[in-house]
Amino acid sequence: MPMEVDLEQILRDKNLKDKVVVAIDGKCGSGKTTLAEELKNKFDLSVVHMDDFYLPFQKRSKNWMNEIGGHMDFDRLIESVLVPYKNHKETDYISYDCHNDKYLQKIDIDLDKPLVIEGAYSCYPKIVSFVDYKIYIDIDDDRQYERLKNRNAKAVDKFLSMWIPFENKYFDTFKIKENADLLINL
Repeated sequence: MPMEVDLEQILRDKNLKDKVVVAIDGKCGSGKTTLAEELKNKFDLSVVHMDDFYLPFQKRSKNWMNEIGGHMDFDRLIESVLVPYKNHKETDYISYDCHNDKYLQKIDIDLDKPLVIEGAYSCYPKIVSFVDYKIYIDIDDDRQYERLKNRNAKAVDKFLSMWIPFENKYFDTFKIKENADLLINL
């Protein structure tokens, strides 16, 4: 699924003395990870996945399901990646696997490369001030369903009943699509 994004123009438009952070947000199954990998390969970027910043279950508040983004560890993302990166300081983080509820491996961030944050909630208000350019990927409901079914048929019902409504509330409440610098429709 090639998607043309003129990242060269984006980087030219930004002051490259500063550390450039691009966020790729959008609906689950829309191709955020695929686009991030394409950009990484084409432009030699560092990529951070929002999935690595889920909050472990024992750290979530009792009402996390009623809080937009209540399952995400935004503070860890800010402290371990965004602040050091923007301040030109060496940084890394430990990825988190929410399926097995454990931390996995250390991931280094290359300070000499632009940084892409990929995943839903990458334009969340608490972190968007660190973002220089926002991309939103939209996908129609039928195509989204097919992609999710092909990815993991057993999890489709949970996505339909829980995760998609959570994401839609986030997108609508914070006008994520409307505030994007680039909108990609699939």
